[in-house]
Amino acid sequence: MTQVEPWGVRFDFATQRPRDDGCGGFVLQMLTGVPYDEIARRLGWTGDSVHHSSWVEMRKVLTGLDWQFDEPVLAKSWDDVQGLAIVHVREDHFMLYDGENGLFYDPAELSGPQQSSEQVPIAFMAVRPPQSP
Repeated sequence: MTQVEPWGVRFDFATQRPRDDGCGGFVLQMLTGVPYDEIARRLGWTGDSVHHSSWVEMRKVLTGLDWQFDEPVLAKSWDDVQGLAIVHVREDHFMLYDGENGLFYDPAELSGPQQSSEQVPIAFMAVRPPQSP
């Protein structure tokens, strides 16, 4: 994977490491700029239990933050993923993709974002920030 120059970075990167869980919360943190502890509270995560998220939970948080989103769409490759999207890869892992800049924000990485990803997308949900008044 190739790390990008800072001028192309649109979101603050957050890693889930050393943990192996909580990727959905970290994706929402990167996307929205809301601190992880607040995202975890909104997801209903408590204590040190293992934290896994679903499309339903992430849509609930996004709705509460006035973000707009489409329904998840199946993907066979990264060519299918368009725009700004939360992407489901592997069995239980989510990452953020910025299609405008071609950047992959994978919370399983220690650093990021990257210009490429070895992950294979399963589905994605296009997202749009709240509209300015």
